[in-house]
Amino acid sequence: MKTNLINKVVRYLSSLYSSKNLLFEFTKRDFQQRYKGSLLGVVWAFIAPLLMLAVYSFIFVIVFKSRWGNVTESSDMLYTFMIFAGLIPFNLFAESVNRSVGILTQSSNYIKKVVIKLEILPTSIVLSTAINSLFSLLLLVLGKFLFLDTPNGVLIFAPLVLVPIVILSLGVSLLVAALGIYLRDLVYIVGLLVNILFYMSPIFYSASVIPEKFRFILAFNPISPIITLYRDIFINGQLFSLSLYFQTCFTALIVLVIGLFVFNFLKKGFADVI
Repeated sequence: MKTNLINKVVRYLSSLYSSKNLLFEFTKRDFQQRYKGSLLGVVWAFIAPLLMLAVYSFIFVIVFKSRWGNVTESSDMLYTFMIFAGLIPFNLFAESVNRSVGILTQSSNYIKKVVIKLEILPTSIVLSTAINSLFSLLLLVLGKFLFLDTPNGVLIFAPLVLVPIVILSLGVSLLVAALGIYLRDLVYIVGLLVNILFYMSPIFYSASVIPEKFRFILAFNPISPIITLYRDIFINGQLFSLSLYFQTCFTALIVLVIGLFVFNFLKKGFADVI
């Protein structure tokens, strides 16, 4: 099974590499279009997450007076940055998936008139979103330095935490992109499911506060362990559990293989239903 899984991923990566210039152009264009025509340009990549964080912090810290986990004396600032560390990977996933579900329908010209590897379309969205999330990570590291404590040497492992969330986002994005061209209502279903997943992920709360009998729910949420990886590196200043990391990567790879299988199986009929 592992060999077959690896072979599928290798073929996908080889396909992307053979079209690396085109993938680069699509990714660059997608990133540039985010801020095209705006007065502040890429500065919005910093402003948007800060405003979002301010709203969530006001609601949960000021209004509800929430504290992190079962530690009643934890600081407001700690809770704020715990939220931020959970939002960053989730937003990467959510934006990638929500935008990918309709990408093939929106790109009908590429399907009918231009011969390209169609996997590039959802892949470029995920890569562009991942690049955009780096601005939020920079704010997180800077905020930890200013308000909590000095980041330590484990930050050199920070790029590793991007791997599972990017792989997971690629897998789900390929899946919904392929299905979305056949099921036009999927855009609404995916939006609803992503919203449910948002509240079922330990973003605003620690997994430790969930009653024992309900913790099994987190086992079915692939975002949950990724959030833990982010918090270990960026907030707790400790190297994440290697077993958790490899389990998370393996799960993400399985999702990617499923996404690739469905995409390759369905793409022969894309031109007929577009």
